Amino acid sequence: MSQPPFAELLADLFGVEPAEVVDDAGPTTIGAWTSMRHIQLVVTLEEVYGVAFSADEIKSFRSVGDVRQALTGRGVAV
Repeated sequence: MSQPPFAELLADLFGVEPAEVVDDAGPTTIGAWTSMRHIQLVVTLEEVYGVAFSADEIKSFRSVGDVRQALTGRGVAV
């Protein structure tokens, strides 16, 4: 099974267009990025990409760019 493109995965989760999923986007620009969706984001990423994040990493995600950097640091192409 192939993985969905990163932007589409986040767009589906947050209910926005993939074009809105840019590195600078985060809870202040994506209204649906609530604390509950933040947890859903982490769980989804861990399931889809087969990675695990530490509690400190999860708390540090403030933007799409932060998430992308964490994934690429684990060798995930996003």
